[in-house]
Amino acid sequence: MLPIQKLFSSNERVLKVTLEGITHEESLKEMHNCNSVNWILGHIVFIRNSVLAQLGLPPIADESMKEIYARGVIHPDLKKAVLLDTLKKMYLDSQPGIIEGLEKIKEEEALEKLTNLGFHEAYHLGQIGLLRKMLGKEGAIK
Repeated sequence: MLPIQKLFSSNERVLKVTLEGITHEESLKEMHNCNSVNWILGHIVFIRNSVLAQLGLPPIADESMKEIYARGVIHPDLKKAVLLDTLKKMYLDSQPGIIEGLEKIKEEEALEKLTNLGFHEAYHLGQIGLLRKMLGKEGAIK
């Protein structure tokens, strides 16, 4: 497995354990002037379209998600939020294509963009880990 595949595989593993036990209702809570778990995961899913585009794969998030989950959206209308389980499924459904597609990328510029996008995911997954603790749940990464 290539290092970039390991990055995206690690992100998937962190996502699964970090979201465990968080309900959709909990995912909508905005605490301490931070984005909600739902917004962060929706943002990750929306930005995954960039990963998929780099790999020549179809997007997983449609344009309607942009008004809620795009970068720079402040105080999104969470009444329009996608269900947490749906966001998680979208992420997980995109994973096999990404892992397979990463093996075919040889251009340095594309690898650099994909590495930055993988780091972007990891950064936001860390935020979800902190929010998990703010929700009163035990840390997921041991």
